[in-house]
Amino acid sequence: MQNIEFDRSKIYEKLSYQPEPKGYSSKVLWKVQQQIAATNGIHYTDSVGHLTDYPIPEIPIDKVSTNALMLDIGCGWGRWLTAAAKKNYIPVGCDLRLEFCETARLVLNEHGFNGYTVVADLKELPFKENVFDVVWSYSVIQHTHKDRLLNCIAHIYRILKSGGYCFLEFPNKSGLRNSLGPVNHAEQFRENYNSWHVRYYTIKEYKDIFTEKFKNFSFKNHSFLGIGILPGDLKFVKGLKNKLGTLLSLFLSKLCMVIPPMKYFSDSIYIKCTKQDNAVFPDHVSEFMQLHKQDATNNLNIIGLLRCPISGGDLVLDTSKTKLVSKIADVYYPVINNIPVLIRSEAIKLYS
Repeated sequence: MQNIEFDRSKIYEKLSYQPEPKGYSSKVLWKVQQQIAATNGIHYTDSVGHLTDYPIPEIPIDKVSTNALMLDIGCGWGRWLTAAAKKNYIPVGCDLRLEFCETARLVLNEHGFNGYTVVADLKELPFKENVFDVVWSYSVIQHTHKDRLLNCIAHIYRILKSGGYCFLEFPNKSGLRNSLGPVNHAEQFRENYNSWHVRYYTIKEYKDIFTEKFKNFSFKNHSFLGIGILPGDLKFVKGLKNKLGTLLSLFLSKLCMVIPPMKYFSDSIYIKCTKQDNAVFPDHVSEFMQLHKQDATNNLNIIGLLRCPISGGDLVLDTSKTKLVSKIADVYYPVINNIPVLIRSEAIKLYS
């Protein structure tokens, strides 16, 4: 059963931060150093204070020329939004935590890019139909109950343009490391709706889940011996154990390219599905592109691509620019620091 108060606590929750050291001078903001350690995987736990640059990875999606929209579900501190911007996408991020939505925009700006963020729950993505060229997510959707997962995939299909695709990272239940311990430990959390513990599925289970909406399904290796290990991590992780573990994971992934069947034993995989229908290019995307061209720094440009999580109807910004009003649902949602908070629990009656 869903716990609304639990959900609300996550929206406004902030990490517990260590005080900034006297004379701290790294280009990586001190707060972000700690957000990176908290979200990038256990091999980053010893990196706080030692990062001299932002660990922006190479995102494994096609580079585009211009005017393509990518959504990152669970954008965290903004590494994948920045990676997508480097490949010419207009990046849009959503996260359950307001703090991460704020940080993600800051990190984008630190790298000379602009993008958009919205506070949202993955089970109820508040975007209109046929908006995105790519929907991406990395080490996020697996932290949720299967009902949330199924809702998320249905929304992903709805918000993708015709010919657009999702590229999502998930753990593999049959992975070399996963099957030796993590899977068994995770089973106790599997049916707890409010738990954000990792869930594991087999390749067949993933295929069955995705083909309920998509007509195609493919997957490839991402990593071994962990579910968040990237090639660029070698430059940033500290400690002999972390470096050796990263090296071994990368070696096994290279070996997987020579021995393709090994991908079935990857601990982490990428799933790709393409939307194939005859949907037309919607007016709301054209209108957004015009606003983006005029002032790409204004996060509220995104409003035209959003819809009410309750009614599915349009949203209107009030004159104070602190409320997004849904006339159909007779509610409004808060806008905090120019970031819409579009979660059902935050809806407030217009005339209460």
